[in-house]
Amino acid sequence: MSVTNPENKKKYGDESLWYPPIGLLKLATFHRKRGDEVKFVIGCDKTVFQESGLFTNEILWDRIYITTLFTFDWKNIIKTVNFYKGAVGGSIHKIFIGGIMASLMPEDIYEETGIQPVVGILNSPKKIGLDGKENIDQLPPDYSILDSRIYAINDTYYAYTTRGCINHCPWCGVSVIEPTYCNYIDIKPLIRQMRAMYGDKSRLKLMDNNILASPYIDQIVKDLVELGYGRGETTNTSPPRTRMIDFNQGLEATYINDKKISLLDKLNIKPMRIAFDKLSYKSIYINAIRIAREHGFRDFSNYMLYNEKDTPRELYERLIINIGLNKQWRNSYEKPTAVIYSYPMRFAPIKDKSSQKLNRNRDYVPPKKSKKIDFLYNAQWTKRFTRNIEVIKGAAHGAISPTPDLALRAIGETYEEFISNLYMPEELLRHRNKYEARIYANDPTRKPGTGAVENFREFILRLLKKQDKIFFEFHEAVSPCSKEIVRKVLNTSNNKEVREWLVWYLK
Repeated sequence: MSVTNPENKKKYGDESLWYPPIGLLKLATFHRKRGDEVKFVIGCDKTVFQESGLFTNEILWDRIYITTLFTFDWKNIIKTVNFYKGAVGGSIHKIFIGGIMASLMPEDIYEETGIQPVVGILNSPKKIGLDGKENIDQLPPDYSILDSRIYAINDTYYAYTTRGCINHCPWCGVSVIEPTYCNYIDIKPLIRQMRAMYGDKSRLKLMDNNILASPYIDQIVKDLVELGYGRGETTNTSPPRTRMIDFNQGLEATYINDKKISLLDKLNIKPMRIAFDKLSYKSIYINAIRIAREHGFRDFSNYMLYNEKDTPRELYERLIINIGLNKQWRNSYEKPTAVIYSYPMRFAPIKDKSSQKLNRNRDYVPPKKSKKIDFLYNAQWTKRFTRNIEVIKGAAHGAISPTPDLALRAIGETYEEFISNLYMPEELLRHRNKYEARIYANDPTRKPGTGAVENFREFILRLLKKQDKIFFEFHEAVSPCSKEIVRKVLNTSNNKEVREWLVWYLK
């Protein structure tokens, strides 16, 4: 049997290593218990053909399992599936496709490959055409088949204490992949098995989608404490390491109150992940952060959904709230008593709202407002804006820094700076040290840049305040984030200043 992950790029660093393909690892355990040989490969690996004896017309691989990630990886998945058909003699019945994309778009994959994917949780051998009653999903993952330099398995277990979610958010595929909310899974046997197999690892990443919605949260916490994940607990290793829990999919702020936090207070949670998806949740979010901090939690990771029903101004205000909290905690004491890392997360719906068809590239731009809007103070999301948010995040590895001065420099010290950053050519935004003349207090040794950043801000804010024909010409040219459209306007515009700035978008 061969199992494969379609990705073939490598990342480095403890926190940037790939998450392991847990489903494939559980399948590896299942097959090895049956006495089968298992090999794991990444991407389109030609050694599978060599080892299967295809050059001597001998077919040795009985099965190939392929996991899928997100729908925007469609082309790579189909390429991988077609590549491995030859490793089983062209028998599509020996290839099994599962995972996120396979569960969200099984009909599309079937039409493209002729293979009917395995949808949802693999909880029975019957789903892969084998006999048995074993719940494959609850088997311990076989870490031994992975390269620890590529996958984050050196000091981490991955597990679930619940499955599914009571919410049905339009950007989330959980309701399709895990349609039934299972509110309690006893993970004690699983963790004990993994400790016996792989030693005592210090980090436990719980992949539950909405753990606080479970009426059995008190029992779940009790299980985790019994497993040694309470505050102050360490591994049985030399030297001992502090045990930590990461509720990796986040904790819903609406469920956070003194009673729930008093329960979670028994655990060593790092980081505390709480989302802030709408400005209307401001009081709920701030209250959740306040309660958690009062109970001794210090490291917060905050995901902020944007580009759905919000506006750029609303995202900016949410970011400013976190910056204000970080500043307050930093100024009250010699050292920060807590920090919040902000992670703006682009809305990427599973289905296209207009056609209700699956959105393969997960791209989305909100429909234009029919009524006249103020493009400065009531700006709407565009492809350019969402692209530039990703560029801004890239300076801090996908996050907005918890250091207030650095955060304000990244997003803009005022809303006007923020909106000008969203319009800014990527060349200027990505290389601000080169193009920004201003020297910031936290970067005193840097030489002044060319001043192009300041010049662009003056230009775009002047246009935004007028919102005349010239503004709309420039806005329509750069908003789609298309070089083709920029070139077209560049060739037809009669405004010298507009043409000079449009050139920057072609770099």
